[in-house]
Amino acid sequence: MAESKLLNRLSEDFLECQICLQPYRRPKVLSCLHSFCQQCLEELLKKQKVKTELDCPTCRSKTLLPGVGVAELKDNFFVESLKDTIDVHKKLTNEGESLVCGSCETKSGAESFCTECGFFLCDECVAIHRRITVTRGHQVIGVEQLKAESDTVKIKPRPLPPCSVHSQEALKFFCIDCSEAICQVCTALSHKDHKYEYFTDTAVKAKEDIRALLAKTEKKMGDLKNADQQAKAQKTELEKNVTDTIEKIKRKAEQTRKDLVALVNQQEAELLDCVNTVSQTRRKEISIAIEEIETTTVALESAAEFGRNIVEHGSEFDIMAVSGEVNIRLKKLLQVKLADITGELPAKAYIAFEEDKTSGMVRYRLGEVKTTQGKIYKSHKNSGFRTARFTTLGTTGRLGPTSLGTHYRGQDHEGLVQLKDGIQYFTVPDTGKYRVEAAGSAAGWGVHNPKSARGRGAVVRGTFQLQKGEVLKILAGQEAGGENTSGLSVGGGGGTFVTKTDNTPLIVAGGAGGGYRMHGRNPNSDGTTATTGQTSAGGQSHFAGGTDGKGATQGSADHVGGGGGGLLTDGASGQVNFGGTDGNTGGEGGKAFVNGGVGGRGVYNNVEGGFGGGGGTNGLGGGGGGGGGYSGGGRGDNYNGSCGGGGGSYNSGSDTSGEGGANDGSGYVIITKDI
Repeated sequence: MAESKLLNRLSEDFLECQICLQPYRRPKVLSCLHSFCQQCLEELLKKQKVKTELDCPTCRSKTLLPGVGVAELKDNFFVESLKDTIDVHKKLTNEGESLVCGSCETKSGAESFCTECGFFLCDECVAIHRRITVTRGHQVIGVEQLKAESDTVKIKPRPLPPCSVHSQEALKFFCIDCSEAICQVCTALSHKDHKYEYFTDTAVKAKEDIRALLAKTEKKMGDLKNADQQAKAQKTELEKNVTDTIEKIKRKAEQTRKDLVALVNQQEAELLDCVNTVSQTRRKEISIAIEEIETTTVALESAAEFGRNIVEHGSEFDIMAVSGEVNIRLKKLLQVKLADITGELPAKAYIAFEEDKTSGMVRYRLGEVKTTQGKIYKSHKNSGFRTARFTTLGTTGRLGPTSLGTHYRGQDHEGLVQLKDGIQYFTVPDTGKYRVEAAGSAAGWGVHNPKSARGRGAVVRGTFQLQKGEVLKILAGQEAGGENTSGLSVGGGGGTFVTKTDNTPLIVAGGAGGGYRMHGRNPNSDGTTATTGQTSAGGQSHFAGGTDGKGATQGSADHVGGGGGGLLTDGASGQVNFGGTDGNTGGEGGKAFVNGGVGGRGVYNNVEGGFGGGGGTNGLGGGGGGGGGYSGGGRGDNYNGSCGGGGGSYNSGSDTSGEGGANDGSGYVIITKDI
C-alpha cells in the first residue's frame, strides 16, 4: 500500500530530530521554527562560544535564549501530539506488519480502530468497548475504512498538558497579555486582571492570521521560483555565450595567425582572459544570487510547512503555543525583498565577441569582448598606429613646454614625437589618410575677468593624405599666464598649428582674445574658423585683426593690448615697454609661428599671452590681448568692457568642419588614422 498523503506531506526532518536523527525527546522549537531535542540543543550550546543564543543547525538563524537557557525554550507539543497520528498512519501503510489489538493481552488481530482511545481493537474488544459506559460513545471504525479515509479521520489528541505552576490543573486558556497558556487557577491569581480566552476561541483567529500569511508566502515562493529560474537561465545563456564567444575568437585568431602568429597568439590569450574574467565574475554573481534564492526559499518552505501543519493538524493548544513564533518568522521572511536577494543582476546575461574588421588593413588586433554592462575589453597591444592626442604637456603661459616627460607613454604615438623649442615634431608612421582635429586655446582670466565670460578657442577638422616618415610640426596653443588677481585686462590665448617642416600650414585653430572687465562673453573674443582674425570689440575703438597669415597691428589708443601673432608675422606691441610704434604702455604682441610662437608679455600681474601667438596686456587696465592663430586677433582698446579679438583659423584638408569658440581650455591636436 502506498504511503498516506499525510506522510508524504511531512518531511523527515519534521518527524525526527536532525541532530541525533532519532524520535524527539522533549522537543524544543527555535525562533526559526526548527525543532530539536532539548538534550541535543544543550550539547550544541556547550560547543558554542556565545552562550546567550543558539545557531540553528539547519538554517543558521540565531535564537536568543531565555535566562535559564535551553530548558525555557518552548516545548513543541505539536510534534508530540503528532506521534500518535503518525504511528497509526505508519502501521496502516506497512504491508509487512499485521495489525494487533492494543487493548487486550492476547494481541489478537485488529479489525477496528477507536479514534477516541487511539487503539486498534480486535472484535472481542470492540464488543466490550460498546458495552462499557465510559467507551460506549466512542467512534469505532473498521480498519479498511480507516485505510481508505486515513487522511480525513481525526484521532483524538493527547490530553492537554498540566499547568507548570498548578500541576493538578490542565491548560485551558490563553492569556492575551502574556501570550501563554494558563489554567483555571491562573485566571484568578497571577493573571487575574489579564485578558484571556479559551484556546478554542483564540485558535480560530490565529488560524486565520497564519492562513493569510501562508497565502502571501505562496506568492513569495512563486516569485523566488521565477527568480531562481531566471538566474539559472542566465547562467545557461552565459555558458552558451561564453562557448560561442570563445569559438568566434578562436576562428578569428586562426584566420589572422597566418599573418602575425606571435602577435595573434598573444592577443588571443588576452581576449580569452577577458572572457574568463567576465564569465567568472558573472558566474560568481549569479551563483551567489541562486544560493541566496535557494536559502530564502528553504527558509520559507520550512516555516510554511510548519505553519500549514500546525493549522491543519494541530489542536487549539498546539496552535496557540507557537502562533506568535509562526507569525514572527513568516513576517520576517516575507519582509526580505527580492531585489535584495538578486542584487543587481541584469535582465539578461550577455557576453559576445565583436571582430575588428580592419585588422588586416592597418593593424593586427583581433577585436573586442563586450558585456551586459557595456564594458569593453580589448587587446591593447596593437601593431599599428590608430590615434594620438597632442597636448600642451601640462604647460601654460607664453613659453612652450620643455620636456615630453611621460605624457605619451603607452600611447600610439609613443616614440614618434620629438620636442624642440616648444614645438612637437611628429613622424607619420604609415602612409594613408588621417583625420586631424585642432583646437585653439581659451584666453586668460582674473578677478574682474571670470572664466565663464572669457573667450574660447576655435575647433577645426580636416582629412589629409600623409606619407610614412613625413614629419609634422605641432604647436598646441596654451592658455595665458596665471590669473590676474588684482588688476583689469588679461592676455589672449595661443593658436594651435599643424604644419609641414617648411612651415606650410595644414590646419590652424585660432586662440581666444583676452577681455578687460568683460561682464558677458563677447563673441568677437572667440577664436574663429575664418582665416582673418576677429576685430576687437566692446571699447570705443574697434581694431581689426590680421589677414592672410599676418599678426594684428592696427591700434592707436593708449594702453592698447598686444596684437595676436599670426603664422607669418608678429602682433603689434605697446610703445613704452616693448618698443612698439603705438599703444603707450600697452602689452606685447604675440610672436608669429615662424618666429617661435612665443606669447606676448604683460606689463603688470603676469598677464602675458599664451604660447601660440597670444597677445599680452597692461594688467592694471588697458585692452585685452589678441588671440594667436593663422591671422592674429585684433588689439583691445583701453575702455571698460572691451576685449581683444579671437585669432583666425586655416584648413587645407578635405571633408572640413569646425566651430568658433568651442574650446574652453588649453589647445590640443588629435590625429586619427582614417581606415
